[in-house]
Amino acid sequence: MNKELNVPKPVYPWTTLQSPFAGMLNAEETIWYDQDYQFLSKDAMAKYKKMRLIDVGPFMIPAATEKARILHATRFAIYMTVTDDYVELLPVKEIAAFRDRIFEVMMGDTPRPEEKGILRQMQTNRKEWIALGMPDFWLERMAKNYKYRFVNDGIMEESPYKISKDIPPIPLFHLIRANSIGMIPFVDLICPTTGFALPDYIYKHTVMQRIIMLQSIIVALQNDFATIGKELAIESEIFNIITLLQHHHKISFDEACTEGMRIHDEFVDEFVTLSNHLPDFSPYQKETEEFIFYIKQMISGLNDWYYKSGTKRYLPDGFAVPPNGKGETMDRIDIKHV
Repeated sequence: MNKELNVPKPVYPWTTLQSPFAGMLNAEETIWYDQDYQFLSKDAMAKYKKMRLIDVGPFMIPAATEKARILHATRFAIYMTVTDDYVELLPVKEIAAFRDRIFEVMMGDTPRPEEKGILRQMQTNRKEWIALGMPDFWLERMAKNYKYRFVNDGIMEESPYKISKDIPPIPLFHLIRANSIGMIPFVDLICPTTGFALPDYIYKHTVMQRIIMLQSIIVALQNDFATIGKELAIESEIFNIITLLQHHHKISFDEACTEGMRIHDEFVDEFVTLSNHLPDFSPYQKETEEFIFYIKQMISGLNDWYYKSGTKRYLPDGFAVPPNGKGETMDRIDIKHV
């Protein structure tokens, strides 16, 4: 490989709003880390405080105009990310036990004093959602999506590949990554943000489920382009569309970037087409269209967060190494995003 590699940035065919809360929630973030993330090592804690995960919410939900309607999303973004980082290389049985306990807390159980503080963050999130008007059916939807789509079908399906270093086929990769990226439950956060819980008959409609899945696949691919520098330096990180395309098709890095972006853009085209041809969801057509608008902002807003927030998460030594991980084991290759 060359000493510097050019990696394209995704672009999207809609305007992205700018949140007034970006960069304004640092005090809350510090309190959360200091109170409820003490199970992390001092090194990991220091790194998380430089990642600017607190700004994921403002960047992904830029239309929110009230602090309470953005704060719940920032809290969620942090504990979802820490969950993924912390358990990704643990034995599947240990992940399953943590998954089940998370579900109990998200459904209303109270964390015990000796349990990890991250569960208290989840409990607080549930209280925030209730205060924002979310009904029981939505709370159950969120808990199930976090348990099954994010942890069970995502992290737990991805973890064995990272440990064994086996290479999944591309179609399976898309499905696992769509779940492990955490965007299935993150999309649910639109409801407490807008104050409208999308009814099950709309949420579960085939078109809506495909739109949500496409959002997750697109964001996963977007993440692959943004994080490739870090992942090339970590031996266990094989879940990246660029490296998988190189492996399966025996092509160069540049060719894999081109093909990966072509795949990404095809998914974006499908997403836009379905978004422009929604079924009749009367009497909630307006609310459904608003839901789609927020999904679009999530996609392009997160893309902006990677390149504009100042996050240190993907810089050398900026990533918090999981308990069973080794961190960066290979020399960094300079990446230029173009």
